[in-house]
Amino acid sequence: MNAMPLVRRRSPTRITSPNNSRWRHRSAGLSALVLCLVCVPACSKEKLKELAETVQQEGESLVKESKKMTDALVEPAEEPLPETGKLLIKMDEPLEIDHAVVKMHVVGDGRKNSLQITSYPPGVEHTPAPAVFLHATTEVETVALLAGKSLPCNLFVEPRAGAPIARSEIGHPVSVTFGSMNMQEKTITATIDTCTLIDSNDQPLALAGGEILAVVEGF
Repeated sequence: MNAMPLVRRRSPTRITSPNNSRWRHRSAGLSALVLCLVCVPACSKEKLKELAETVQQEGESLVKESKKMTDALVEPAEEPLPETGKLLIKMDEPLEIDHAVVKMHVVGDGRKNSLQITSYPPGVEHTPAPAVFLHATTEVETVALLAGKSLPCNLFVEPRAGAPIARSEIGHPVSVTFGSMNMQEKTITATIDTCTLIDSNDQPLALAGGEILAVVEGF
């Protein structure tokens, strides 16, 4: 007699996730409550009402969990908005603007380059108020190389629409010190030293410094 070869049949592999286990546990509890309703005809009306409310609550909870799981799978992750920069001028009424751009204009021909920091997009037809404008000349050709350096700058501030524009006095520039550049965000930080500006009515405007987070244009 020929021996029959033995073949071991492998049962299919079942993959169980933590969410499936939780669902089976919740569903089992719900089924038990429904079975209890069917098998206890002798229970009082109050008890039956209590059990019915429990079943309803369990069902609603399962529906909510199902929606959360579906939304998590379907809804795409929100991408962070691009940085727009920010600028803070410290004075009696601090001036905060949620926009700041820095641009280096390379002149060439052996002349110094022009650095500009504005609280508004360059090239706008009408400058929104409040507004801040910083200008400096430098031999540095890129914004990234300004890290750790201090530059004397001409500073102009319009605190609000219609207010006199204040500026640093001629021959008395404001010192601005640059921090490191964030290559990923394409931004650079800077600190404005304490200074006093003069407005168009020859009135002084004392500043206790300022902070800048500027987006580098043309990087």
